[in-house]
Amino acid sequence: MPVLPECVRSASRTDSSRGEFDVSIFKEVFQLSIFSAQRPTLNPPSVAAATYGAAGIQRPMFKVIALAASLFGFVTNLPAQFTPAFLQNDSYWGDGKAEFNFYNAEIVREAQSRPCEVLHILVREPFDPKQWTKVDDWKRPGVIPVVKLNQILHVPTGTYAYQQMHSSFWKIDNGLLLKWSLTSNDGSGNTFKEMRRFGEQLAFNWHTYWDGMADGSDNIAPPANGYFYDELPLRARTIDFSKPTGEFEIQLAPTMINSKKEAIAFKPAKFSFASREKTIEVDLEHAGGKDHFVLDREFPFLLREWSAADGSHLKLKRSLKIDYWNYNKPGDRERALKDPRLRHPD
Repeated sequence: MPVLPECVRSASRTDSSRGEFDVSIFKEVFQLSIFSAQRPTLNPPSVAAATYGAAGIQRPMFKVIALAASLFGFVTNLPAQFTPAFLQNDSYWGDGKAEFNFYNAEIVREAQSRPCEVLHILVREPFDPKQWTKVDDWKRPGVIPVVKLNQILHVPTGTYAYQQMHSSFWKIDNGLLLKWSLTSNDGSGNTFKEMRRFGEQLAFNWHTYWDGMADGSDNIAPPANGYFYDELPLRARTIDFSKPTGEFEIQLAPTMINSKKEAIAFKPAKFSFASREKTIEVDLEHAGGKDHFVLDREFPFLLREWSAADGSHLKLKRSLKIDYWNYNKPGDRERALKDPRLRHPD
């Protein structure tokens, strides 16, 4: 991604606190977007710092950076080993319901395996790349469809518990990860981390309760085949399974589902897969060890089991296709779990 123009970099020093920007900003961003594909990759000033400020406080110029990102376009596509067809299946994702998966889990926390339940919720929703949020109106100009994965963990650890949710958002036209965010709380404090994609760069922001990493922001240039560990529950299902076996290499960043500010470093990893009679076995060898996934052989390639390198383990207990936001009354969980019309086949 090319260097951001000075008028954008200095927007926080103008009268942006009142929302007033010179139109030349938008003209220069537009001009830059035209030539960006022909210019070499440089080391730009920190998008994260420009967006959030030195202490991680979001600045008014964020809207200008968001405009720049929308003009540059999210042009990166998935490597050939992955396919966005899984995300693009309208008959599955366009029914106004979510895939709601209950897992019996053993999650490692404090160096010990902890029995618990983990929820994975996948749903298609309209996304506004200017606000970086879901919108109520699908028809609003500029809105794009995404598939969102919420990973919800409630992990008891003696007298307290880890309560964590990681959300990822992928464009359905090319499978590109646009954003992830994490909330984590336990008996000691609260943490929030977020990544937003601006063209070919990632703006990373964090707020933790740990000494030396209270607040901050960073600018990251991921490799073309770079992925986050926390994408894996969906990413494994988007592998191109048109052949019965295969293997390919990626660059993998570590999990962000923890309370500390972790360094984001992409390291070599290798996927391999083999189709069985009823399942697809997927292995991922990476710097931390090996993860093993068991998927249904047929679409939607449900994640039946996940054995992680750190010793954590998930096994699917029940999968529903449900408008879960309408099941929010006492007893609705039990009612939904007993309703055979909502269940995926076992």
